[in-house]
Amino acid sequence: MKKNSAKTIIASCLIGFLMNSCNNSPTEKVEDVKEATKDLINAEADLEQTEYDSINDFRIFKESIQLKLDENQKIVSELKLKLNSKGKAERDIDEVKINKLEKRNSDLRLKIENYEQGPEQKWALFKVEFNNEMNDLGKSISEMAENNMKK
Repeated sequence: MKKNSAKTIIASCLIGFLMNSCNNSPTEKVEDVKEATKDLINAEADLEQTEYDSINDFRIFKESIQLKLDENQKIVSELKLKLNSKGKAERDIDEVKINKLEKRNSDLRLKIENYEQGPEQKWALFKVEFNNEMNDLGKSISEMAENNMKK
């Protein structure tokens, strides 16, 4: 008899535990679905804002770079005009240097024009590398201009 009552108590406890753990009412499920829907809508809005910010950041960066590239081209054109006042040997050497600077400037212009946006990490890396190349080109143009002023 004791064995039967012990089995009955254990079975009752087990059934009670299972019933209690499976007691998700339909209203709780509906609330869970509503909460998940709100989270999804918020995540989509955050994604749209991030994409907008990224596109806007790129547009602003591109405009500022184009201004710098235009300024570089202006300086290179001025350097080309000054070539005529030099001797043939100096003119030939400087012309090669100026043509290289002009090509680098054109290459950077193409690079920014052809850039396709991707993940934010890719954009950050591109921006750093591009800025380094722009700074290097700017230094080279400045050095060339300085050397021409001295002569």
